[in-house]
Amino acid sequence: MENEPLWNLGFETIKELETDLGILASGREEIYGCIFGRDSLITGLKLLRVYEHTQNSYFLNLVEKILTNLVLLQGSVANIESGEEPGKCIHEFRPDNHTHLTQDLVRPWYVYPDNAMRNYDSIDSTPLFLIACYRYSQLCPDNTFIEKHKGAIDLALRWVLDFGDTNGDGFIDYELHRDRKHGGLVTQSWMDSAESVFHEDGSAVAFPIAPVEAQGYAFLALKLWSRFYASTESDFSVELNSRAVTLKHLFNATFIVPDVHGLILAAGIDGNGKLLANARSAMGHCLWTSLEETKDGVSESIINNEYIPHIVERLMKPDLFEPQAGIRTLSSLSHNYSPNSYHNGSIWPHDTSIVAGGMDNFGYHEYSLKIRTAVLKALDHFQTPIELFVYDHDTYSEYSSAVGQKACKKQAWAAASILKDTTVSYPIVSASPEPF
Repeated sequence: MENEPLWNLGFETIKELETDLGILASGREEIYGCIFGRDSLITGLKLLRVYEHTQNSYFLNLVEKILTNLVLLQGSVANIESGEEPGKCIHEFRPDNHTHLTQDLVRPWYVYPDNAMRNYDSIDSTPLFLIACYRYSQLCPDNTFIEKHKGAIDLALRWVLDFGDTNGDGFIDYELHRDRKHGGLVTQSWMDSAESVFHEDGSAVAFPIAPVEAQGYAFLALKLWSRFYASTESDFSVELNSRAVTLKHLFNATFIVPDVHGLILAAGIDGNGKLLANARSAMGHCLWTSLEETKDGVSESIINNEYIPHIVERLMKPDLFEPQAGIRTLSSLSHNYSPNSYHNGSIWPHDTSIVAGGMDNFGYHEYSLKIRTAVLKALDHFQTPIELFVYDHDTYSEYSSAVGQKACKKQAWAAASILKDTTVSYPIVSASPEPF
């Protein structure tokens, strides 16, 4: 197998990051060496793909562990200081080693009475949890998983329905509670840096923010569980499907906007209803979170079918796609573009892999292969599942912020992307390493 060394690198990293609570987002000694809901779930969804191709039960068992422990960390009460809400999936869990967040800041983050730091400042973790539970249950050899966790699943669905839209415009959005005294994340999508939220004309951004990919995640979560409940809880099923249909209608009426190269999905919509009209890799996530013909009997995403070819072609334009590296987080045509930035032009392996998966979902396999080949070249260069990297003037380099922050060298979702992208390109059912 041509990419066997890379596959082994990804596999060994996943084993190294596994813990009793699931999987760490990065290496134990690195800044994100703890449990993150979003990272765990995207890692898990990629590992389910790997399991489909390899039938190695290690991956299925690890995903079950991830989901089971996220159930234990699921929100149960309303706490504006941590962002906790009933049914909400955790963002970040640090049982210890959290003084850099809970003591050393001007506005320290909230610590619970048991001295653990639990933070719930992510808008997308809950729909991702719902998608991962459903996809796991489709592959699980028995039907006990949903029975065991039905209460947590229902709570998460109610969170999407009752808490996800804070301003009543129909979109899932986020904003720090205005009475909050403790610190937390102002930006709560996967591109969670303050730099990533801006208007191209320089005007101020109003909260709450509805990020593009979170709409796609919510749509799929609602559609999947509507199908599940259709035969047992018809009223709930209808409620879920109705919200999904409404969300899709609003999305296509709002997020589709023209730019210099055609149509894009806006990166988000702010609290004043103004679009963040940035061409970003995040629009590819709306292709990734879709109903699939092979699993669900139909192929459908939140994007109307007539727009999908336009979004696909836009993602492959040279301002976003680098054939030697992957998909940029932000178009090089943007006023805020910088290849050495956290989210404004850098390349994240997991993000690029998600875009490739979205291409596959709608039959654009040639484009998917180009994207996977590009990011695997970069990962082969770095010889580690790096968090993000810089590609500028035909040169790879490591990300380094103005204050000296470096990219994590061992990132779980990057390692899972290596496994998924090498497995999809080169099936290895009989060559997969045995579980440790």
